[in-house]
Amino acid sequence: MLRLRHDTPAEWLDCVNANLGAFLQDHASNERKVATSALTLATHYPFRDELVGAMIELAREELEHFHQVWELLRGMGMSLALDAPDPYMKPIMKLARRRDHEHYLMDRLLLFGMVEARGCERFRMLSEGLKDPQLREFYAELTRCEARHHGLFVRLAKTYFDPADVVSRLDELLDAEAEVSRGLAVRPALH
Repeated sequence: MLRLRHDTPAEWLDCVNANLGAFLQDHASNERKVATSALTLATHYPFRDELVGAMIELAREELEHFHQVWELLRGMGMSLALDAPDPYMKPIMKLARRRDHEHYLMDRLLLFGMVEARGCERFRMLSEGLKDPQLREFYAELTRCEARHHGLFVRLAKTYFDPADVVSRLDELLDAEAEVSRGLAVRPALH
């Protein structure tokens, strides 16, 4: 399990409880984006069988989550929202080293793992603090999924790269993720 170095402030949960519809719209968008990113990884690295298989399964699961969140929105009489810029993801993805394909792949795997870990942390908060008991249970299940997902990305990085190098780079990225997270305004969004 990844240990994030900055905890989401408790005010975030209050913000989500006060703006649940907006949060669910953002959550749906993020589930769709993760599914797309997983398929993109699979197509960018077609000869890495373990990666391809894992990303296809991840995309399937994330699309199911997208569908579930869409159904929640429909039950509230709401629809999906247009994608908005994500003030968390933009600086996070800029951390990826692009000097060669190998460093870029390692960083993409580790960055996606960190993003999943942040989602896991926040879903856990929702499972414990949302007002609606059915939503608390829904987010408890998603917490378990996100825990598997962030572990998957780190495991894949260690499959394709020297584990000591992965641990060292992950240490650097976790520090950078904490700085990004500290600088974000509290808003009803997954990130």
